[in-house]
Amino acid sequence: MPKVKLKQGRQAQEIGATLVGAWLKALPPAFTATISAVGSTGPLSITVNVPNAFMLNDVIALRTKDKTGGVRSVMVGPITTGTSGKTFRVVDLAGVDIDYKGKSLVNGVVSKVKDLNDATLRSEVTIVLEQIVDAKVKLVCDAPTELTVVLPALPEGVVTREDLLDYLGTYHNNAQGRHYHEELASAVLFGCR
Repeated sequence: MPKVKLKQGRQAQEIGATLVGAWLKALPPAFTATISAVGSTGPLSITVNVPNAFMLNDVIALRTKDKTGGVRSVMVGPITTGTSGKTFRVVDLAGVDIDYKGKSLVNGVVSKVKDLNDATLRSEVTIVLEQIVDAKVKLVCDAPTELTVVLPALPEGVVTREDLLDYLGTYHNNAQGRHYHEELASAVLFGCR
């Protein structure tokens, strides 16, 4: 199934390690502030316990206290004057107000994160991936509410339906109980909620 070959001495696992490394680079080592109050859920407005922890347009993620809810890939919107930057609206990446309908955010946490579509991050990940595979890399980042699906190129040597059926048959005979379509679906869904 691979569309390209790995460079000499490289392993496929390095691609996965690079992607996980990108996530680690985008996330902060710990939360930045605790949500002390929610002023409104529509539009979402919160107060945090750390003065000046955030600036207008910082990309942030909010998580509930029990870690089972919240929102990612949002930004700090207008900051209420006179609150030392502690109270602000939460907006989407286009600057549009958010109507939050999830679990209570009180005592949850807010963290600064790097947008995965950040040009510098994407450039760095592309450079690393191009050192692993013998091809040009086109990096596409999933949006938080979209699934990016890439229809893979046909396996090498497959030019007819009969070729594809032979390829799949050979795969299943040698796959020790794994199924090609399940492996392909896992590859597409990896990273999805």
